[in-house]
Amino acid sequence: MQDSLGGNAKTLMFVNFSPADYNADETTTSLMYAARVKKIVNNATKQAESEEVARLKAIIRRLQSGQQVAAEDIEGAQPPAEEDPGPPPEDDGKVYDGY
Repeated sequence: MQDSLGGNAKTLMFVNFSPADYNADETTTSLMYAARVKKIVNNATKQAESEEVARLKAIIRRLQSGQQVAAEDIEGAQPPAEEDPGPPPEDDGKVYDGY
């Protein structure tokens, strides 16, 4: 249970229960589960920035300040995405995914 609720994040849990007699078993189970979860302790920490993220942030800062950025600085840049051609001009009876 600690592996699924732990990790590098803060977790918030709400427990709903019912005052009705016919829900007594479910209410008891929910409260026992909440008591067990309350005992789990995790320390959320900010992960260190990777070299790639630091390099990209430096490029962004240079661009925002008006400096030129060489193409070599942006290695691995993605080419511009092709535009979506849209639906076919006329209905030819075929089924097209996504339309």
